[in-house]
Amino acid sequence: MAMTADQIAENLTEAQRRSIMEAEDVMSNHGGYPFLTAQVTSDPWPEGVAQFLTLNRDRLTPLGLAVRAHLLSKEPEQ
Repeated sequence: MAMTADQIAENLTEAQRRSIMEAEDVMSNHGGYPFLTAQVTSDPWPEGVAQFLTLNRDRLTPLGLAVRAHLLSKEPEQ
């Protein structure tokens, strides 16, 4: 059974959590659509969260975006 975005978010390492929270908005040179990229960590991503983009950054998938939305919803308001 596949894990939900909420379950994945709860099991991320601190490095993965920080990378997803600090994701950067990028515009594709191949079609011009925007997407978010996360810094590569030494911890492998949970299955389906991110796709290889460069040696330093990975592209968040729709599941990765759902995990990020969950993390942002749990962040205390300032």
